[in-house]
Amino acid sequence: MISEIYCSLDPKCKDPVGPVMEGTSVKFSLRLDKTSVIDNPKLVIFRIDKWDERQEVDLSLAKTTFNSNYYSCSYTPDTPDVYYYYFTMNINGKYVEVRRDKLCKGMFGGSENECFQLTTFCKELSVPDFMKGATFYQIFPDRFYNSGKPKENVPGDRKMHANWNDNPDYLPNEHGLILNNDYFGGDLQGITDKLDYIASLGVTIIYLNPIFEAHSNHRYNTADYMKIDPLLGKEEDFATLCAEAKKRGIRIILDGVFNHTGSDSLYFNKERRYATVGAYNSPDSPYYKWYCFFNYPNAYDSWWGFDTLPKLDKQSEEMIDYICQVVKKWIRLGASGFRLDVVDEITNYMLYRISQSIKKETAYGEQASVIGEVWEDVSTKEAYGERKHYFTHNTLDSAMNYVYKDALFAFFENKHAEDLLETIFRTIENYPKDNLDAMMNMISGHDIERALTRLAKGGANGHDRYWQAANDHLSEEEYARGVHLLKQMSVLQYFLPGNPCLYYGDEAGVYGFKDPHNRKTYPWGHEDTDLIEFYMKLGQIRKDHPFLKDARFVPVMFHGGICVFLREDETTHQKLYVGVNLSDSTFDMEFVDGDNVLYTSEPQKVKKLVPKGSIIME
Repeated sequence: MISEIYCSLDPKCKDPVGPVMEGTSVKFSLRLDKTSVIDNPKLVIFRIDKWDERQEVDLSLAKTTFNSNYYSCSYTPDTPDVYYYYFTMNINGKYVEVRRDKLCKGMFGGSENECFQLTTFCKELSVPDFMKGATFYQIFPDRFYNSGKPKENVPGDRKMHANWNDNPDYLPNEHGLILNNDYFGGDLQGITDKLDYIASLGVTIIYLNPIFEAHSNHRYNTADYMKIDPLLGKEEDFATLCAEAKKRGIRIILDGVFNHTGSDSLYFNKERRYATVGAYNSPDSPYYKWYCFFNYPNAYDSWWGFDTLPKLDKQSEEMIDYICQVVKKWIRLGASGFRLDVVDEITNYMLYRISQSIKKETAYGEQASVIGEVWEDVSTKEAYGERKHYFTHNTLDSAMNYVYKDALFAFFENKHAEDLLETIFRTIENYPKDNLDAMMNMISGHDIERALTRLAKGGANGHDRYWQAANDHLSEEEYARGVHLLKQMSVLQYFLPGNPCLYYGDEAGVYGFKDPHNRKTYPWGHEDTDLIEFYMKLGQIRKDHPFLKDARFVPVMFHGGICVFLREDETTHQKLYVGVNLSDSTFDMEFVDGDNVLYTSEPQKVKKLVPKGSIIME
């Protein structure tokens, strides 16, 4: 991985590589042409957003070889933050800079804004061990499995589908409103009933979309944080789910929607469903200061302008105290942590309070975990005028890895493996290793198209839900092509740094465009059993190779449509070779010692990465 000048992932150039703990001395070394006259070489380093406080550190000649001189210096970042750096010098009397190029390599010149990154994290960084080497399974509760338990006191404003195999409603009502008020009756007991099936996929963590009382099928408009939605069950059903899951080595992660509530909620009570005095009902309400009113009562801050989702005031200490009690309650009942919805809209202070409340509780003797919904680079995220401290200050253990998702789809669409490798290298450079090993790598989800649909016929590309509904079908040919590509993408998803997250039903052949077409019911009795067996195989390989939890990533071949990499245990030197070939040429794998092919897309287990195929070798 060494470049001619510098590579931040080469320990000969930067030691240690990757992010470091505050107070760690980092050695930087440049390799320069011995025949050139080098004057005044310097490291220029500064904290993100503090360019005017940059520091310059002299590099001195440290080693001479036949044709190169090595110039080195050390620097100790003493504050948890993101640091940027580059190098300057005079070469033969001319001022030059060494800036970051692709694949973490240094080059002379380049963009003046392109710097290397040094993420520095606090000494308190602590990621629960169960978050590494995990396999996630995301469940949209209403659509997974209906146990048949009677649903008591179903409100009259909800529609219950009589046919489990119906498509979700997508049309607005007569007033032009999309209410998301159609239900299929999936419940917590249903998930418990299917735990053996989920375990057979190699799953170790179930991530549940919201389960608290709410008045929509997605439940992102929370009505009561302290209650399970009655259609899903009761508190004892949740406790049973957690306990039964734990027996099978599975933890439960809940969805925490703490940026806003529903307007139809105990706290706001705009629809006067509740007997309490909500913030909308009176300025004397105990919840009034939880919200930001511009012109009481009808003008208030809401999530992206949706007046059914009033935003919580992140300056309200009473509200934050309450949310901290909420997370403690559900962890004590068995949850192993929370995934935080739209976490970028929560202030650093509020997130720190919530995170500490979660981490100080234990579920079955283990520290609970915090995952964030972040769509960009987690280490440098800025939102609402605030630089986020997700990985530097121990507030998030992990995040939904949309960065990998975007890079994987770009690779399958453009066949530029080099770009995929650049994305992987950036995360290795930018994310503390404990956090990187805990990332949630997903390719489908409740907010995006199902991977099968996108791979078979492309994404929604801005088309509205009417177009999506009209085109939400796959021919036999499209389905076969989509499944084949889904398998190849999943091989990468399962073995890149981090943890795969399988969206319920992807393994059974469920497809669909965006919400609500991506939220169809699991097709019990109509599953693609071959596809399920494939995911069982991937899950078993992960279970059989626990060293993957913190294995290092080594690229072998990333060119055009071919990507081959190695995951290796640096202590025992156990190895897995993983390859995907989207090109029309065969890539020979004879360089791999031994003949233990764990998986190949070909009927015969040959040591070749065939066109449009994939392979996993031990």
